[in-house]
Amino acid sequence: MTQCRSRIWLITSICLSLVLFTAFALFRLTASPYVVPTSIMAASFLLVLAFLIHGQPKPARWPLPDPSKKQGSAIFDTPQIDPAPADRPPLKAPAPTPFEPAKAIVRSYEDFPIAVLRISPDDRVTYCNCVAREYLGLKDGESPRFDELVTGLGRSVSAWINSYRNTGKTSVPEVLETRRNTSASVLQVSLIDSQCTPDGTLLATLSDATQLQSLQAQFAQSQKMQAIGQLAGGVAHDFNNLLTAISGYCDLLLLRHEQEDPDYGDLVQISQNANRAAALVGQLLAFSRKQTLQPQIINVNNSLSDLSHLLNRLVGEKVRLQTIYGKDLPDIFVDGRQLEQVIMNLVVNARDAMQPGGEVEIVSGLEDYQTNTLIQKATVPAGRYVSIQVRDSGSGIRHDQIHKVFEPFYSTKKAGEGTGLGLSMVYGIIKQTGGFIFVESKLGQGTVFTILLPEYDGQEVAAGSVAKTKKAAATSLTGLCVMLVEDEAPVRAFAARALRLHGIEVTEADSAESALEILDDPDQFVDIIVSDVVMPGIDGPTWVRKALKSRPDTKVIFVSGYAEEAFSQKHPEIEKAVFLPKPFSLKQLIETVRDLSR
Repeated sequence: MTQCRSRIWLITSICLSLVLFTAFALFRLTASPYVVPTSIMAASFLLVLAFLIHGQPKPARWPLPDPSKKQGSAIFDTPQIDPAPADRPPLKAPAPTPFEPAKAIVRSYEDFPIAVLRISPDDRVTYCNCVAREYLGLKDGESPRFDELVTGLGRSVSAWINSYRNTGKTSVPEVLETRRNTSASVLQVSLIDSQCTPDGTLLATLSDATQLQSLQAQFAQSQKMQAIGQLAGGVAHDFNNLLTAISGYCDLLLLRHEQEDPDYGDLVQISQNANRAAALVGQLLAFSRKQTLQPQIINVNNSLSDLSHLLNRLVGEKVRLQTIYGKDLPDIFVDGRQLEQVIMNLVVNARDAMQPGGEVEIVSGLEDYQTNTLIQKATVPAGRYVSIQVRDSGSGIRHDQIHKVFEPFYSTKKAGEGTGLGLSMVYGIIKQTGGFIFVESKLGQGTVFTILLPEYDGQEVAAGSVAKTKKAAATSLTGLCVMLVEDEAPVRAFAARALRLHGIEVTEADSAESALEILDDPDQFVDIIVSDVVMPGIDGPTWVRKALKSRPDTKVIFVSGYAEEAFSQKHPEIEKAVFLPKPFSLKQLIETVRDLSR
């Protein structure tokens, strides 16, 4: 009704305006004296008609301001409001509705993207939203105890919940394992006080921590592997010093005995077993990637061909061995002896995984990656690689074991049938060479090991390498002056005796500090320095670099139980320096000194 009256007043105002405008226009055009009175009469008639239709207006609810009184601020003055009509009931405040916890939780949490559940005072799960039901494997209507669904703490889950209730402190998230077979095997659980009920009811939030747990396990495993590698490298270094002394003194004894001597055979046995011990130490260093490699340019097909006879003897008559050679393969720059060891280990593992009548294939080929390629979580840089695959038709490896095959002391064989060092040594050799190794396996279908080795880039072999392709003519060493710096007394005594037997003048020092004091004497002449790398106090490369400032023409031989790369990466290259790995024999020491003295 109010809207209808408003429209009538609007129409009346428009009509009045049109009448007055028409009257003014006619007066201007005709100048008739009857136009204006007629227009005024028409306007008055419209006003009376509108008043009769609209009716008398009602008084305003808000009173108009009294002009006789001083008006204050429209913001701070309190308006005078007429009392409510008698026919309208008084307004009442809405009565508070009782709180219903279960309905509130269902209404609030059911569609949450995170898992939420409610734990009653007796530790039963009284509510779960849809995500929590999926994590815990719960069905509608189930209300089990929370500790029947999860486990994993050193103490019981109930004790952890009660401890939180008693202390009232903020709950530290705990990682628990689910008891039921669900999509999330590991959960991160946080407890929250339920403010809706004072009886000890708790809310818990769950999140899937399966991937987080896997990453933590991988990180812990990498730390363990690093620690084992450091231990193996340290033990191998110290053992190499002992083997150097044992084999060295054995060589000195062999020089004083003829082959007809009854003791000669015993000395040979000591020397051979020392060499076997050195090979075992080499495996430890290979695992820790600190072994000394002697790389050379080789062709993979030629190496496999030379090795085929030995491999056939290893697999026996009941297993067939087939070698498939790739065509036009580029050369690679690796330690040929270590590469042969890798292939033999893989073939022996393949033989042990098969029943009689199985087949082992060795396939060489070429892989050309135009861009960096991700293979089994390893990024292979772009380039050309010579590939070697060792395939077998054995029982295969389970999926949960395949990522552990390169770990030390891990073996899929029965107890007492394997040491677990073979594949870890293979992995260490390939990685130290700069290559990659991958494994693929399916139960009942066999296993494939793939090795990728970068092609030889054509660069020359480093001048410090002790590997020689040609034997030089013998040179007299009489009168040569050598300074021998070695902290291990047995090694130093053996090396000094070996050098003096060939007419070399030897100056001994048991530390770098003592060697620098001796060289401070300008009358002390030195042609060659033979120094250990790892010593207490100043290490070998550091003190030699100081000594070469005043004696730049002096040549250097570094000896160490570690690989050459172990210290060459930390220290700048020293000119006229070669490396001799421990354990070395008397013959190797003399040949190295003779080659450097030319």
